[in-house]
Amino acid sequence: MEIGEWKIAKIGDFTVIGYVSRISNHRSQVELAIVGRIINNKMKWGTPTKLLFEEHRLEPLGTLLDDIQDKTTLIDLALATKDKKWFEELTGGVKKGHTAEK
Repeated sequence: MEIGEWKIAKIGDFTVIGYVSRISNHRSQVELAIVGRIINNKMKWGTPTKLLFEEHRLEPLGTLLDDIQDKTTLIDLALATKDKKWFEELTGGVKKGHTAEK
């Protein structure tokens, strides 16, 4: 597990989505910056909230966001969280050396 990785975790009846913002020295506690919640199969975005989880409670995000959201929303989230790598994956990368023709 690395800082910046996207993870999901169950809290009661809903699922939270966030990225790893800190890992304890003993790797048993992981701080997750939660940016979204899935309640009744509906995605709700919010201001990042940091919570501690035991590492074994976190699962890889996989294709969950792609399955429930359109790409525009995901691009906005990548920009809001300053996740350049994810932004480039969503947009197909930045094309270098291209200029607008007149």
